[in-house]
Amino acid sequence: MFEKIINVIKKDKKEEIEVKDKPWIKWCGKVPHTLTYFEGSIYEYLNNNKNEFEHLTALEYFKNTFSFKYLMKEIDKCSSALVKSGVKENDIVTICMANTPEAIIAFYSINKIGAIANMVHPLSSENEIKNIIVESGSKTLFINDILYKNIKNIEDDINVKTTIIAPIANSMDLVTKVLYNLTSKSKVNSNEISNKYVIWNDFINTDIIDTFIRRTKDDDAVILYSGGTTGKSKGVVLSNLCFNALTEACKYVVDTAKPGNSMLSFLPIFHGFGLAVSINAPLCLGMKCILIPKLNTSKINKVIKTKKPTILPVIPALLNVITKDNKLGSNAFSSVKEVLSGGDYLSLDLKQKAEDYFRNHGSNITIRIGYGLTECTACTSVSLIDNYKNGSIGIPFPDNYYKIVKTNTHITADYNEIGEICISGPTVMKRYLNNEEETYKTLRIHEDGKLWLHTGDLGYMDEDGVFYYSTRLKRMIISNGSNIYPGELEEIFNRHPNIDSSVVVGVNDEIKVQAVKVIIVLKNNVKLTDNLKSEIKEYAKKNIAKYALPKYYEFINELPKTKVGKVDYRKLQ
Repeated sequence: MFEKIINVIKKDKKEEIEVKDKPWIKWCGKVPHTLTYFEGSIYEYLNNNKNEFEHLTALEYFKNTFSFKYLMKEIDKCSSALVKSGVKENDIVTICMANTPEAIIAFYSINKIGAIANMVHPLSSENEIKNIIVESGSKTLFINDILYKNIKNIEDDINVKTTIIAPIANSMDLVTKVLYNLTSKSKVNSNEISNKYVIWNDFINTDIIDTFIRRTKDDDAVILYSGGTTGKSKGVVLSNLCFNALTEACKYVVDTAKPGNSMLSFLPIFHGFGLAVSINAPLCLGMKCILIPKLNTSKINKVIKTKKPTILPVIPALLNVITKDNKLGSNAFSSVKEVLSGGDYLSLDLKQKAEDYFRNHGSNITIRIGYGLTECTACTSVSLIDNYKNGSIGIPFPDNYYKIVKTNTHITADYNEIGEICISGPTVMKRYLNNEEETYKTLRIHEDGKLWLHTGDLGYMDEDGVFYYSTRLKRMIISNGSNIYPGELEEIFNRHPNIDSSVVVGVNDEIKVQAVKVIIVLKNNVKLTDNLKSEIKEYAKKNIAKYALPKYYEFINELPKTKVGKVDYRKLQ
């Protein structure tokens, strides 16, 4: 029922674009404020460009490279195998894999035949994987060999008919493959598996048949899973348009997204930033994706230096790691023309520190800060380069409307007033999978007739129409009736010369309802003493309003992270 309402609005509500609704238009420059989007599927968008790009490199995997022509041929083979195995239009097919060529081929093959790709974190617990597969009703599963034993343990509970096992080493160059197989404990002996399982090369060893199913832009295409800030991940159902619109926007807002350039594609494909921004958009625009199945963060600088990507997508935690390497040559990053940061809040101090580091190593970049969430296909705005404002997340992509509303209302907030960020546009999700209650809470039709995604993020818009992120709505601390924004306090603590990172949380308090607690990680080689504790508390008193001062201080060695590299606030809470 809810989706029918949405579709009526999309078809019948075509308002004229007015500057008063988009005060940021004056900053768009060469970027159009409205675009025309491809009407078909994600696969069809990619396939339409195959003649133009067929001899360019699409994928690089260790020391092997694969052309667009090769990629499209493998998609034909895999899609043929899927149809022959019984997969039909609108079936949900699960991919639980690392960033390998086989995972990319499987993704486009599923879309080609009109099925829906269900993207699952391969390091999820057995119980999480089981619940996702059961809830989605998926009967076909793609995994890497490292996951075989986990799936074997739950096979009686998931009712999957066919599991395709793609070894991590399958597309490696010979030398790397031999070394990997000598040390890996994840190899699967094909003679030992049951008929429910099939090795990748055996699966796609089939005659190619016509498998293309024409789909519309509004059809279901991909299911990604939200970060689970409430404790349970929700399946986010995205359409073909969500991905095609993001790709079209990237063509204009990312200057270096050009045929022949390259993207370091290590962000995982079960994540919106990884799949939509780091894989699909660059491939559809004729770029090379340098696939990294598992990134050793301590070696990230070496990877950048040797792989020479044009575009580097990062999360803030990785930028922090990058800047700690003091053994890099002055031209090591000379290939990098664009750095896109997303997935978490990037502090001003870390942004400046990282930009200085890149410039000292051959790359004259300004870090572009993107904003979005899984529910809007990962990214819907990006910070400006020519007119950058400190701390901003920039202006919305073409055809995206942003507004700030007073929390728990539809009422538009004033300029510079903190409220909830709401988004309306072509990349907004269709619904949550099998969860109408949460869908109604998150997608709301406002009095202007538009469908708005309530992001759960707090931020504000200034008089120029430029947006700023503050914190998660659920992270806002209400202490003695005052609203306290953890991100602002963390910025202050992180500027202390002995503090590496910090997280501010609210804890139960009998008098104030919530009291402020700060959890601090000191810099390497800094020893925690009573004098240092006192110094930090005095620093806080000088820089933080009295009502927002922490009541509790805790010092730990390392902040816990979620599976996608964000700070695990829920665990700290």
